[in-house]
Amino acid sequence: FPYENHPIRESQQDVDYDGEQQIKAYYGMLELPLTKWLTLSGGLRVERTRIGIVNDAEKDAIWFPDLSNPIPQPIEPGVADVLYTKKNQLPSYTLVATPLSSLTLRASYNETVARQTFKELSPIQQQEYLGAPVFLGNPKLEMSTLQNYDLRVDYRPNASTFASVSWFRKLIEDPIEYVQRVYAFDFTTAVNYPRGTLKGWEFELRQGLGPLWKPLSGLSVGANLTLIDAEVTLDAEEARGFNDPNIMAPITSRDMTNAPDRLYNLYCTYDIAATSTQVSLFYTVTGDTLLAGAGQSKGNFVPSVYALEYETLNLSFAQKLGRYATLQIRGKNLTNPEIKRVYRSAYIDSDVPRSSFSRGVDWSFSLSGEFTF
Repeated sequence: FPYENHPIRESQQDVDYDGEQQIKAYYGMLELPLTKWLTLSGGLRVERTRIGIVNDAEKDAIWFPDLSNPIPQPIEPGVADVLYTKKNQLPSYTLVATPLSSLTLRASYNETVARQTFKELSPIQQQEYLGAPVFLGNPKLEMSTLQNYDLRVDYRPNASTFASVSWFRKLIEDPIEYVQRVYAFDFTTAVNYPRGTLKGWEFELRQGLGPLWKPLSGLSVGANLTLIDAEVTLDAEEARGFNDPNIMAPITSRDMTNAPDRLYNLYCTYDIAATSTQVSLFYTVTGDTLLAGAGQSKGNFVPSVYALEYETLNLSFAQKLGRYATLQIRGKNLTNPEIKRVYRSAYIDSDVPRSSFSRGVDWSFSLSGEFTF
């Protein structure tokens, strides 16, 4: 609001923390050839996860022990530390058919987990930059468990041509979702919803151009398209809040956070064997993505926050220097697009701008060496 006096000042208190994640896992697998062209494999992975956070807070630093009523409290030694442990048994089954040497059919089922990040668990106020949205971690956050179903067809008629089509479906228990809260101040936090579903299609095509025209030897092009339909179910208490007479914005399910509705990539690589040079160019478009779900508090409705579709362009160059050294130059986000974030809901007429920013262009240079004994 330009007409209001909203100065942004840095905080005078800081909270450092040490985070440690330990994963111990055991895996067994059995592969069984059923016929010459059909193979069944299965296995079981047992995982033990331990995530710990120990805070090292400055004097007068605060934390928020109850996110349903976020009243700041001083951080005393140990009170805001987090320790999370979990054991999972994760089966996996795959059926692979190769009726032709150029054709592979694959069906698989496996179970995986999605772990919390330190940011999502730590119950302190976090901002990525001065004036950025406030994020409060949730120490009660649980890991998500996923049941993954995949069907895939790969076609490789020759060494320079590859085409693939795949369908996927993920059933998620306790998905980790970002939601908005409004109390004395507004913030985003992470919660577990009861369940979620993510499904879609992926299409990929790669082609080496050398066999088509000899002067183009070493040049390859490719494309990849992923279409995603992702949805989560709200818990009953939160759904009741949206039915409040002062809000009247019934919501029982919504898009999944951080799952764009589509992704597509166009890329080309050029390998010059005579000079040991490789150049790669990647163009990526990321579709509309939910960043934080709608929130409500005391009769106030806050629409969901989406990032609008944007594109990026990345370039990499690698050059061998003699037998042992390699020079690499990489440029990321060369188009430096403006990334727009908007409020969006079926209960408002149209998207309402929230913020916009650009990440800048990132260049990196490296020189590496490899010696074999």
